[in-house]
Amino acid sequence: MKIQITILGLGQIGTSIGMILADHKDQFVRVGHDKSRGVANQAKEKDAIDKVTITLSGAVKDADIVLLALPFQEIYPVLEHIAQDLKEDALVLDTSPLKLPVLKWAEELLPENRYYVGLTPAIDFSYLEDLAFGPETARKDLFSNSLMAIVSGPRSNEAAVNAAVSLAQLLGAAPYFTDPAEIDGLMTMTHIMPRLLAAALQKTTQDAPGWREARKFAGKAYTQVTNPLTQDDAPGALAAAVIYNQENTSRVLNDVIRTLVEIRDLSETLGQEELEELFTKLQKDRDLWWADRRESNWTEMKKSEIPRRTLISQLFGIRKRGPRRKDKDQ
Repeated sequence: MKIQITILGLGQIGTSIGMILADHKDQFVRVGHDKSRGVANQAKEKDAIDKVTITLSGAVKDADIVLLALPFQEIYPVLEHIAQDLKEDALVLDTSPLKLPVLKWAEELLPENRYYVGLTPAIDFSYLEDLAFGPETARKDLFSNSLMAIVSGPRSNEAAVNAAVSLAQLLGAAPYFTDPAEIDGLMTMTHIMPRLLAAALQKTTQDAPGWREARKFAGKAYTQVTNPLTQDDAPGALAAAVIYNQENTSRVLNDVIRTLVEIRDLSETLGQEELEELFTKLQKDRDLWWADRRESNWTEMKKSEIPRRTLISQLFGIRKRGPRRKDKDQ
C-alpha cells in the first residue's frame, strides 16, 4: 500500500520535496497543487509530482499526508478550506517560518482524528548564496546535511511525530526537536529580520532626495540586501509574519535599532581605527558562522534508509493513539 502525499505549494521547498520523493515511488503517490497552473506543470515536468489537481478539495481528499509548503499568509485560509475534506487519520505538515500561530489554527480548524506536526527546514550550505526563488531553484539535495525542526502540539501524537521524523530523514535532513516559541524566536532573527532590513533600506533610500541619482549607482551590495523583497509573495508573507509575531518582531527590531544607534554614536566619537576594529571583529564572527554552517557538524546525521514499513506503520499507528490534549495530561 502506497502513501499519498499531497503537496500544496510548488515553489522551491514543495518542488524539492517532491523531487526527493521521486526516488521512493514504491512508497509514495505524489499529488501536487499550486495556485499557478504553470508552476504546477513545471513541477510535474521536474518529476516532483505524479499528478496535478486543480482544486484544493480534490488534492487532499485521499491524502495520508498533506504538506503545506505555502507562504505564511496562505496557511490559515487553505487550512480552513481543506479541513473538512481531510480523511480520518490524515497528517498535516507545514513548512512556514512561524509555528505558534499555525499550532493555534490547527487546533481551531482540524476535525477530530486529523493530526498536525510543524516542520521548519534549513537548506544545504551549497545553496545559501543562490538568491533566486521559485520551482526553478528546487534541488534533490536541498535539505542534505541540514536540520529540520520538528514541532508538535495538541494536534500531534507520538505516531504523527514519528512519521514526521521519518519523512525528514527521508528528505536527507536531521530532525531537530524544538519548542514552537523557541523556533519562532530563532526564525524572527534569521528569516523575518533580514526581510525587514531589506524593506527598511529600500524605504530609506527611495524616500531620500538623492535617490533619482543614487539608483544609477546602486550595485551588488544594494541588490543583495534588498533581494528578499523580489519574491512574489514577499510583501504579504512579511506583513502576516510581523502581525502574528509582534512580540518577537518588536524585541529583535529594538535590538537592531540599539545596534545601529551604537554604531552611529561610535562614528561620532571615535576615529577610523576604532571603527575598523569593530567591523573586523564582526567580519570574523561572520566567518566563524559561515564555517560552522558549511561544516554542519551539529546535524550528527545518520546515513540510513527509512524502511517502507516504518513510515507506513507510523502513519497507521496514528489511529491507535488520540491527540495529546491538556485535559488528558491533568
